[in-house]
Amino acid sequence: MFHLIPTNLEIDFLKISRPFVIVSTLFVLLSLVLLVKPGLNYGIDFTGGAEVHIRVPNDWKIDRVREELSKGGINDPTVVQIGEEAQSEFLVKIQALPNEIKSVSEQVEKALAAQLQAGQYEIKRADVVGPQAGSKLKQSAILSLFYAGLGIVIYIALRFDFRFAPGILRALLFDMVSTLGIWVLMGREFNLTTLASILTIAGYSCNDTIVIYDRIRDYSKTNSNWPIEKIVNKSINLNLGRTVLTVICTLFVVVSIWLLGGPVLSDFALCMLIGFVISVFSTIFVANSLVVFMEKRRLARIESIGRRRLAT
Repeated sequence: MFHLIPTNLEIDFLKISRPFVIVSTLFVLLSLVLLVKPGLNYGIDFTGGAEVHIRVPNDWKIDRVREELSKGGINDPTVVQIGEEAQSEFLVKIQALPNEIKSVSEQVEKALAAQLQAGQYEIKRADVVGPQAGSKLKQSAILSLFYAGLGIVIYIALRFDFRFAPGILRALLFDMVSTLGIWVLMGREFNLTTLASILTIAGYSCNDTIVIYDRIRDYSKTNSNWPIEKIVNKSINLNLGRTVLTVICTLFVVVSIWLLGGPVLSDFALCMLIGFVISVFSTIFVANSLVVFMEKRRLARIESIGRRRLAT
C-alpha cells in the first residue's frame, strides 16, 4: 500500500514540542489582549445597521459604488459584490444609529439617483438589524463558542479519560483564540459568517486530535510497560500521514473557495484557512504534550498514595 509518509517514522515530537507550547501560550495571551483592545471589528450582524442589495450598471465596480455612496453622505459603507461580475449586484452594509436605520435605504437610493437615470439601478432588497437584535446575536455568538467547547471537552472526558480533556481544551483555546487574534490584527470584520468558520475550525481540530487520542489509548492498553512519551510519539508518527493528507485535501477546497468563491465567501474561507494551519500545530505539539503531563501527574499521585500506605 502506498503511503505518502512512512508509518515507521520515529520522530520525537515531544522533544521539540516545548518551544511550540511556550510560543502557543504567549500567542494566546497576546490574542486575548487584542480581543480586549482594540477588540473585534463587529459587523452589523452584532452592532445593528442595514444591508441594502442593489443593482447598478455593468461598468460600475466596487470602488465606484463605494465612492458614489460616500458622495451621497453615507459614511464608511462596506460594499460586497454578489453573484457574477456581469450581474453587477452589490450588498451595501452600513452601520447607523437607531433613529437612522430606516432611512438608510432611502439614502442609498438618493445617492444612486444623483448619478443614474431611473431603470439604470435597482434597490432589490433592504434588511435592517436593530441594535437590540445585534446585541442578542453577539451574546448568542459568545455562548455558542462556549457551549461548543464545553460539549467537546465533555465528550472527550466520557469517550476517553479525564486525562485527555485538558489537552483538547488547550488545543481548542489555542485554535479559536489565536485565529480571532490574527483576525483582529488583519482588521477584518467579524460577523456571523466568521463565527461559523470558527466553529468549523473547532470541529476540524478535534477530529484529528481524537484519532491520535484513540491510538494513544489503544497503545496504553496493549503496551502498558511502555513509557507514556513513547506511546504518544508512536501514535503521532503513525497518524502523521493521515494528518498531512487531510490538511492537503482540506486546503485544496478552502483555498479554492477563497480564490473563486467571491467576496461573500472569502472571509469564511480565509478564516478557516488560518484556523486549519494553526490546528495542525495544536494537534501535534499542544494537545499531546498535556496528555503526557496528565499521565505523569496521575502516576506520581498513585506512587504517592502507595508510599503513604506503606508508611502507615
